[in-house]
Amino acid sequence: MTHDVYICSKPLQYFNIRNIKRSGTREKDVLIFLNSFIDAPIFVDRVKEYDLSWGKVNLLKNRFSFYKYLFFHHADSIYVELDSTFFYGLLKVLGCFKHMFLFEEGFGSYRRDRCRKAHGLKKWINKLTGVSDYVGESKFLEGIYLYMPDLYHQQLPENDKRLIPFAAPFVQHLKDELPLFLKLSDGYEDFLYIKQKKIGIYLTSHQIKPEIIKQLIEDRNQFDILLLKPHPHLKNIDIDTQYNVQIVRSNVMMEFLLIILLSNQNKLSVYHENSTAVIWFQDLIDNRNVGPVFEEYNIVASYIKSLNTTSNNKEYVKQ
Repeated sequence: MTHDVYICSKPLQYFNIRNIKRSGTREKDVLIFLNSFIDAPIFVDRVKEYDLSWGKVNLLKNRFSFYKYLFFHHADSIYVELDSTFFYGLLKVLGCFKHMFLFEEGFGSYRRDRCRKAHGLKKWINKLTGVSDYVGESKFLEGIYLYMPDLYHQQLPENDKRLIPFAAPFVQHLKDELPLFLKLSDGYEDFLYIKQKKIGIYLTSHQIKPEIIKQLIEDRNQFDILLLKPHPHLKNIDIDTQYNVQIVRSNVMMEFLLIILLSNQNKLSVYHENSTAVIWFQDLIDNRNVGPVFEEYNIVASYIKSLNTTSNNKEYVKQ
């Protein structure tokens, strides 16, 4: 029996994978996690316990381990978050998979400036194997799963790949998946009973910026509670305890944390640097974007506002 393989390197990608409609008999499908976020082994063990829709769930050391896995375990289709790597081209040439699909990775999936220029030997290998310098444009990619296919087409009209909507809209999928994710990550329970508070949150990028922490501390009189939510790929967090800032575990999805806190009538001010996590809630929070002006991010944010998705958010928050 043929099987499909899905890969993810952080909880958000797993969340999106669960929004890809799977049809037919799929009891042999394989879900692969990379050990690239904090407490990944614990998270994966809980996925094995609570998500029984997979034939197998594996945790691999890194991306190269995944390439080796595909070399020895051929798949019918693979579902990936990144297609612009020549290893996929080599594996395709070797017959390690038949079909390949890409799924959205946040607002970066809609960027027109996301080119990764190859040089030298890598450029030659890319050309030989059909891998593009652009995410989403490899010649063997058959489709891209997106929350906003229309926006993708507007941004990248030259891409002729099949654009496939996820099974459910983003916010609806958050609502549907919340009960499961409460079981998968330690940390959500700390916020279930916080109600009607003013909360300042610093949502970090791949680096924790001291100047943003300083700004949060200077504004502390505006808030009852201060939170710091590290990026999921940050494993070692070193924050001076004198600041009295509560650290949220980095494998907690910020989107679920926002829904929990908003549903309890808390007022949230979120400091971030062009974060995808807040973009669906921008009209429900005090949105303090302290990142550099980024046209591509603003295009996505404006498009989401035009969809009136926040009205759906408000309906959920009231429940």
